[in-house]
Amino acid sequence: MKVVMRVLIAIAIVLLAYICWKSIQGPIDFNAEVEKRERAVIQRLIDIRTAQVALRAQTGSYTASFDTLINFVKDGKISTLVKEGDLTEEQLEEGMTEEKAMEIIRSGNEAAIKAAGLWDDTKNAPQLVRDTIFSPAVEVLFPNRTRFSIDSLRYVPYGKGAEFEMAVDSLVTASGYPIQVFEAKAHFRTFLGDLDKKLLDQKIQEVLDRPGDKYPGLQVGSLKVANNNAGNWE
Repeated sequence: MKVVMRVLIAIAIVLLAYICWKSIQGPIDFNAEVEKRERAVIQRLIDIRTAQVALRAQTGSYTASFDTLINFVKDGKISTLVKEGDLTEEQLEEGMTEEKAMEIIRSGNEAAIKAAGLWDDTKNAPQLVRDTIFSPAVEVLFPNRTRFSIDSLRYVPYGKGAEFEMAVDSLVTASGYPIQVFEAKAHFRTFLGDLDKKLLDQKIQEVLDRPGDKYPGLQVGSLKVANNNAGNWE
Protein backbone atom coordinates (compact mmCIF):
# COMPACT_ATOMS: atom_id res chain seq x y z
CA MET A 1 0.00 0.00 0.00
CA LYS A 2 2.83 2.36 0.90
CA VAL A 3 4.52 1.61 -2.41
CA VAL A 4 1.34 2.44 -4.31
CA MET A 5 0.96 5.71 -2.43
CA ARG A 6 4.55 6.66 -3.17
CA VAL A 7 4.01 5.97 -6.85
CA LEU A 8 0.83 8.02 -6.89
CA ILE A 9 2.54 10.89 -5.08
CA ALA A 10 5.46 10.77 -7.51
CA ILE A 11 3.06 10.84 -10.45
CA ALA A 12 1.19 13.74 -8.89
CA ILE A 13 4.44 15.64 -8.38
CA VAL A 14 5.48 15.07 -11.99
CA LEU A 15 2.02 16.07 -13.23
CA LEU A 16 2.02 19.22 -11.10
CA ALA A 17 5.50 20.11 -12.32
CA TYR A 18 4.35 19.66 -15.93
CA ILE A 19 1.29 21.84 -15.36
CA CYS A 20 3.46 24.58 -13.83
CA TRP A 21 5.95 24.34 -16.69
CA LYS A 22 3.16 24.39 -19.25
CA SER A 23 1.55 27.44 -17.65
CA ILE A 24 4.84 29.29 -18.12
CA GLN A 25 6.06 27.79 -21.39
CA GLY A 26 2.66 27.79 -23.08
CA PRO A 27 2.35 31.57 -23.42
CA ILE A 28 6.02 31.81 -24.42
CA ASP A 29 5.53 29.31 -27.25
CA PHE A 30 2.24 30.98 -28.23
CA ASN A 31 3.79 34.44 -28.45
CA ALA A 32 6.75 33.14 -30.45
CA GLU A 33 4.46 31.47 -32.98
CA VAL A 34 2.23 34.55 -33.15
CA GLU A 35 5.25 36.76 -33.87
CA LYS A 36 6.43 34.45 -36.66
CA ARG A 37 3.02 34.32 -38.31
CA GLU A 38 2.38 38.04 -37.95
CA ARG A 39 5.67 38.81 -39.71
CA ALA A 40 4.55 36.74 -42.69
CA VAL A 41 1.08 38.33 -42.80
CA ILE A 42 2.48 41.85 -42.47
CA GLN A 43 4.89 41.27 -45.35
CA ARG A 44 2.01 40.06 -47.52
CA LEU A 45 -0.05 43.13 -46.60
CA ILE A 46 2.90 45.39 -47.44
CA ASP A 47 3.14 43.65 -50.83
CA ILE A 48 -0.58 44.24 -51.43
CA ARG A 49 -0.16 47.90 -50.52
CA THR A 50 2.82 48.25 -52.85
CA ALA A 51 0.81 46.80 -55.73
CA GLN A 52 -2.28 48.88 -54.97
CA VAL A 53 -0.36 52.17 -54.83
CA ALA A 54 1.35 51.39 -58.12
CA LEU A 55 -1.93 50.38 -59.75
CA ARG A 56 -3.56 53.64 -58.71
CA ALA A 57 -0.57 55.63 -60.01
CA GLN A 58 -0.95 53.96 -63.41
CA THR A 59 -4.74 53.72 -63.72
CA GLY A 60 -6.08 56.34 -61.31
CA SER A 61 -7.83 53.95 -58.95
CA TYR A 62 -7.41 51.08 -56.50
CA THR A 63 -9.11 47.75 -57.01
CA ALA A 64 -11.16 45.43 -54.81
CA SER A 65 -10.31 42.50 -57.09
CA PHE A 66 -7.28 40.33 -56.46
CA ASP A 67 -7.53 39.07 -60.04
CA THR A 68 -7.09 42.63 -61.31
CA LEU A 69 -4.27 43.35 -58.86
CA ILE A 70 -2.39 40.15 -59.62
CA ASN A 71 -2.77 40.58 -63.39
CA PHE A 72 -1.37 44.11 -63.07
CA VAL A 73 1.69 42.85 -61.20
CA LYS A 74 2.17 40.01 -63.70
CA ASP A 75 1.53 41.80 -66.97
CA GLY A 76 1.38 45.53 -66.23
CA LYS A 77 3.98 48.13 -67.06
CA ILE A 78 5.19 50.98 -64.85
CA SER A 79 6.36 54.19 -66.43
CA THR A 80 9.52 55.82 -65.16
CA LEU A 81 10.75 59.26 -66.15
CA VAL A 82 14.40 59.36 -67.18
CA LYS A 83 15.74 62.82 -66.41
CA GLU A 84 19.23 63.99 -67.29
CA GLY A 85 20.56 67.54 -67.28
CA ASP A 86 19.11 70.82 -66.05
CA LEU A 87 18.79 74.35 -67.34
CA THR A 88 21.43 76.77 -66.11
CA GLU A 89 20.62 79.81 -64.00
CA GLU A 90 21.52 82.00 -66.97
CA GLN A 91 19.09 80.15 -69.25
CA LEU A 92 16.32 80.45 -66.67
CA GLU A 93 16.96 84.18 -66.24
CA GLU A 94 16.71 84.61 -70.01
CA GLY A 95 13.21 83.12 -69.91
CA MET A 96 13.96 79.59 -71.05
CA THR A 97 11.68 76.99 -69.46
CA GLU A 98 12.02 73.25 -69.45
CA GLU A 99 8.84 72.97 -71.52
CA LYS A 100 10.24 75.30 -74.20
CA ALA A 101 13.62 73.56 -74.11
CA MET A 102 12.13 70.10 -74.59
CA GLU A 103 9.92 71.32 -77.42
CA ILE A 104 13.05 72.50 -79.27
CA ILE A 105 15.03 69.37 -78.43
CA ARG A 106 12.22 67.02 -79.47
CA SER A 107 12.05 68.74 -82.85
CA GLY A 108 15.27 66.90 -83.67
CA ASN A 109 16.63 69.95 -85.48
CA GLU A 110 20.24 70.02 -84.35
CA ALA A 111 20.83 73.53 -85.73
CA ALA A 112 17.82 74.89 -83.81
CA ILE A 113 18.92 73.12 -80.66
CA LYS A 114 22.39 74.64 -80.91
CA ALA A 115 20.98 78.07 -81.75
CA ALA A 116 18.87 77.93 -78.58
CA GLY A 117 21.99 77.11 -76.54
CA LEU A 118 20.67 73.68 -75.64
CA TRP A 119 23.50 71.62 -77.08
CA ASP A 120 26.07 70.02 -74.78
CA ASP A 121 29.37 69.93 -76.66
CA THR A 122 31.01 67.65 -74.08
CA LYS A 123 28.36 64.97 -74.70
CA ASN A 124 27.82 65.97 -78.33
CA ALA A 125 24.11 65.69 -77.53
CA PRO A 126 21.22 67.87 -76.33
CA GLN A 127 21.64 69.39 -72.88
CA LEU A 128 18.44 67.87 -71.51
CA VAL A 129 17.05 64.35 -71.71
CA ARG A 130 13.46 63.69 -70.67
CA ASP A 131 12.14 60.30 -71.62
CA THR A 132 9.62 57.80 -70.28
CA ILE A 133 10.50 54.14 -70.15
CA PHE A 134 8.08 51.31 -69.36
CA SER A 135 9.25 48.38 -67.25
CA PRO A 136 7.45 45.19 -66.11
CA ALA A 137 5.55 45.95 -62.89
CA VAL A 138 6.86 42.90 -61.04
CA GLU A 139 10.48 43.92 -61.68
CA VAL A 140 9.90 47.48 -60.51
CA LEU A 141 7.75 46.69 -57.47
CA PHE A 142 9.46 43.54 -56.21
CA PRO A 143 13.10 43.59 -57.31
CA ASN A 144 15.39 40.83 -56.08
CA ARG A 145 12.41 38.81 -54.77
CA THR A 146 13.41 35.54 -56.44
CA ARG A 147 11.02 33.47 -54.32
CA PHE A 148 8.13 35.92 -54.65
CA SER A 149 4.92 34.23 -55.82
CA ILE A 150 2.56 36.74 -57.41
CA ASP A 151 -0.41 34.34 -57.26
CA SER A 152 0.00 34.05 -53.47
CA LEU A 153 -0.77 37.76 -53.03
CA ARG A 154 -4.41 37.01 -52.23
CA TYR A 155 -3.76 34.31 -49.62
CA VAL A 156 -3.28 34.81 -45.88
CA PRO A 157 -0.12 33.06 -44.67
CA TYR A 158 -1.01 30.22 -42.27
CA GLY A 159 -4.64 30.79 -43.28
CA LYS A 160 -5.15 27.36 -44.85
CA GLY A 161 -6.28 28.83 -48.16
CA ALA A 162 -8.18 31.80 -46.74
CA GLU A 163 -7.97 35.05 -48.71
CA PHE A 164 -7.48 38.56 -47.38
CA GLU A 165 -10.57 40.73 -47.19
CA MET A 166 -10.01 43.61 -49.60
CA ALA A 167 -12.27 46.53 -50.52
CA VAL A 168 -12.21 50.08 -51.89
CA ASP A 169 -14.38 53.10 -51.17
CA SER A 170 -14.41 56.90 -51.36
CA LEU A 171 -14.15 59.32 -48.46
CA VAL A 172 -14.52 63.07 -48.20
CA THR A 173 -11.79 64.85 -46.26
CA ALA A 174 -12.44 67.59 -43.72
CA SER A 175 -11.70 70.13 -46.46
CA GLY A 176 -14.36 68.58 -48.66
CA TYR A 177 -11.95 66.85 -51.04
CA PRO A 178 -13.03 63.35 -52.18
CA ILE A 179 -10.37 60.64 -52.06
CA GLN A 180 -10.35 56.95 -52.84
CA VAL A 181 -9.24 54.54 -50.12
CA PHE A 182 -8.66 50.83 -49.85
CA GLU A 183 -8.11 48.30 -47.10
CA ALA A 184 -6.90 44.72 -46.89
CA LYS A 185 -7.12 42.73 -43.69
CA ALA A 186 -7.09 39.34 -41.99
CA HIS A 187 -8.66 38.51 -38.62
CA PHE A 188 -6.44 36.90 -35.99
CA ARG A 189 -8.60 33.77 -36.09
CA THR A 190 -7.81 33.37 -39.79
CA PHE A 191 -4.09 32.78 -39.27
CA LEU A 192 -3.91 31.96 -35.54
CA GLY A 193 -7.03 29.82 -35.24
CA ASP A 194 -5.18 26.54 -34.70
CA LEU A 195 -3.25 27.86 -31.69
CA ASP A 196 -4.25 27.82 -28.01
CA LYS A 197 -7.90 28.96 -27.98
CA LYS A 198 -7.77 30.56 -24.53
CA LEU A 199 -4.65 32.59 -25.30
CA LEU A 200 -6.04 33.59 -28.70
CA ASP A 201 -9.31 34.74 -27.12
CA GLN A 202 -7.29 36.82 -24.66
CA LYS A 203 -5.29 38.41 -27.49
CA ILE A 204 -8.45 39.32 -29.38
CA GLN A 205 -10.15 40.70 -26.28
CA GLU A 206 -7.14 42.88 -25.47
CA VAL A 207 -7.55 44.56 -28.86
CA LEU A 208 -11.31 45.00 -28.46
CA ASP A 209 -10.81 46.55 -25.02
CA ARG A 210 -8.62 49.34 -26.41
CA PRO A 211 -10.17 52.77 -26.96
CA GLY A 212 -11.61 53.35 -30.40
CA ASP A 213 -12.76 50.98 -33.10
CA LYS A 214 -9.83 48.59 -33.24
CA TYR A 215 -9.64 45.64 -35.62
CA PRO A 216 -8.68 42.31 -33.99
CA GLY A 217 -6.31 41.32 -36.74
CA LEU A 218 -3.80 42.83 -39.14
CA GLN A 219 -4.93 45.50 -41.58
CA VAL A 220 -3.45 47.92 -44.09
CA GLY A 221 -5.37 50.99 -45.22
CA SER A 222 -8.87 51.84 -44.05
CA LEU A 223 -12.34 52.44 -45.45
CA LYS A 224 -13.25 54.60 -42.44
CA VAL A 225 -10.43 57.12 -42.26
CA ALA A 226 -7.84 58.45 -44.67
CA ASN A 227 -4.67 57.09 -43.08
CA ASN A 228 -2.29 57.17 -46.07
CA ASN A 229 -2.58 53.36 -46.38
CA ALA A 230 -0.90 52.77 -43.02
CA GLY A 231 -0.85 49.35 -41.42
CA ASN A 232 -2.36 48.96 -37.94
CA TRP A 233 0.97 47.51 -36.77
CA GLU A 234 2.88 50.68 -37.75
